[in-house]
Amino acid sequence: MKDIACSLLLALALLLTSPAYAQVTAASMTTGHLHTAAADNTRLAALVPAGLSPEDACRGFGDLGACSAALHVSQNLNIPFADLKDRLTAGQSLATVIHAFKPGVDSRREAQRAEKQARDDLAAQG
Repeated sequence: MKDIACSLLLALALLLTSPAYAQVTAASMTTGHLHTAAADNTRLAALVPAGLSPEDACRGFGDLGACSAALHVSQNLNIPFADLKDRLTAGQSLATVIHAFKPGVDSRREAQRAEKQARDDLAAQG
């Protein structure tokens, strides 16, 4: 019975997300798939700071969308990616981290902007 309930919840969660995002997120559940997906996404690779591979940039993030959003915030607001990554992979929300580095901007709006850019990147890949 618990297996059926878990399966139904998983199916509902997948229905509530966009198909491309759900496909990449599901494929990114394991570390190996996340790194492969990061390396294969040319839009994401273009955002990765010099000296890092896409795999290294995304290591530690739960999914490719979170990594992509962090890369966009770094580029959009000129915040060092390493500093963003440290705080995000420690559990802070994107808006909280943005506020810590750029208190004068609308951090919620900037987080939403970066998350949309990330979804667009992932949709373009699929």
